Amino acid sequence: MMKKTVGVLIIAGLIMTACSNQNGETSTTEDGKVVIDFWHNLDGDNAQTLEGMIHAFNEQSDTVEVNPSFQDNIQQQLRTVGNTDSAPAVFLGGDNAYYSQSGYIVPIEDMIEQDDAFQKEDLNEAVLENHSLDGKLNGMPFNVFVSLLFYNVEMFEEAGLDPASPPTTFSEVQAAASELTNDPIKGFSIPINTSFIYNLFAVQNELVYDNDNGRLGEAPTQTFLNSPVGEEIFAWIDDMNQAGNFGNYGRTWSNTQLAFSSGELAMYLDSSAVTGIWLETLDFEFATAPMPVPDGEEWAGVNQVGSQLWLSSNSTEEEIDAGWKFIKYMVSPEVQSEWSASTGYVPVTTAAVDISPLKETYEEHEQFRIAYDALINTDPSPATAGPSLEQLDIDEQIAQAFEKLVQGEDISSVLEEAETSVNNILTE
Repeated sequence: MMKKTVGVLIIAGLIMTACSNQNGETSTTEDGKVVIDFWHNLDGDNAQTLEGMIHAFNEQSDTVEVNPSFQDNIQQQLRTVGNTDSAPAVFLGGDNAYYSQSGYIVPIEDMIEQDDAFQKEDLNEAVLENHSLDGKLNGMPFNVFVSLLFYNVEMFEEAGLDPASPPTTFSEVQAAASELTNDPIKGFSIPINTSFIYNLFAVQNELVYDNDNGRLGEAPTQTFLNSPVGEEIFAWIDDMNQAGNFGNYGRTWSNTQLAFSSGELAMYLDSSAVTGIWLETLDFEFATAPMPVPDGEEWAGVNQVGSQLWLSSNSTEEEIDAGWKFIKYMVSPEVQSEWSASTGYVPVTTAAVDISPLKETYEEHEQFRIAYDALINTDPSPATAGPSLEQLDIDEQIAQAFEKLVQGEDISSVLEEAETSVNNILTE
């Protein structure tokens, strides 16, 4: 069983000797270290690992002290304070398009250009492609994960299926789901979440939106959701649902995970970030595999999901410099190796794979390695990079379409309604 390399650590209180940052002044500790606030939205084991890494940074730094805090909805709060001195110097955020255009960040590309010690090429090529807009890196990729097929090895064996040869195509998933379904066990499921629909386009190198998924400087104006590609994806899900082999566990992602962990679901799609948790908590053997593709299509790759580390432009120069030092530390090979080995996120820095503890973790637990292989085998393109747009309202429309589908509504009407709604949002 894999053990956490970092335990729960409590960040000590800071003694401030300067005025608060709300007055536009730099806060420092008693021994002169620049204090910066860092907002994140991680909880549970991953938050414990993150705070342990921050504690290690503070211990080794003579010039910077990071003060982390959990914030439930960072984007919502920054819409209010992002252009004020109340904004944190560094924050974790996942909406690349929104933050890049917000006007209250310092582009990471600018920091890299001024820092000869940091080499952009040390980052994974597919990661760079995914997180860049018009060729520019505005936020630093950090907690990156990919979608995988998770499956119960014991259930495969009991159904006469070979767990060493998991399904790779839509029809193979359907056939396996049929064999694995045995009331109350469902053969297959997908959490009702837009990211999986996007990935089912990406694996076959198909765009979800025009203007190259919004990645070349122009925002999308229309969606291709209601296309032969979208119809095939929705029909695949609908066929399994109609056959009684698809588990509908509602909008709450954790409900699908609970069904899998409790032995009521044999296969499902999920984030690679849950891999470490499953290794520690499941009482049965599980395995992972790449996302399936439609029959006859070549696997092209997957979107990366996750968040970037952002620098606030409303910080003082000293805080921006301190924030950049912190960000560089967090994507260093040593820290990325520890982060990925402890969580299941894929490393954004290529060298992290070849050093401890990640090197040993990949050798011992193939479930982790599958996620990284999916990343490095992805053919970088606007399709596999995924959509770049401010997604809150659009996510809701696509999630509703997915939800209506598994509730039994007609595919054509569901897709037509979703297409109209999304296009209206894109052009309003």
